[in-house]
Amino acid sequence: MSATPIGPSPAGIRQAEPADAPRLREIARAAYARYVERIGLEPAPMGADYEEAIESAEVWVGIVDGDVAGYAVTRHPVGDGVLLENLAVAPGHQERGIGRALIAHVEARAMARGAAYVVESGYRRVFMRKTL
Repeated sequence: MSATPIGPSPAGIRQAEPADAPRLREIARAAYARYVERIGLEPAPMGADYEEAIESAEVWVGIVDGDVAGYAVTRHPVGDGVLLENLAVAPGHQERGIGRALIAHVEARAMARGAAYVVESGYRRVFMRKTL
């Protein structure tokens, strides 16, 4: 599966494959670890079932130098929105625009499907909406 380029770097975005699940879990654990002490428990992405997500959702990975550096999990709920369920970038790859590129990719796919907005929900108490 070929990857869509990410900005000026030698990177790309492609749909996740089942073999990517362990790397997604590793990225989630590393990226979200800093929040454990602050909220008193592990954020949901740290224990997510990435095999199930790859099978039932759209999961996109950002590739840098042949390595999965970040990911976005999206679901398409009923209505005119797309749920950006989870987005994470490996700590060693942060601040390089990978997260921005993944969000832009998700937004472009959402607009192509006729979606009017992207929502993000880490927990039930947090909802964000971005009008496209």
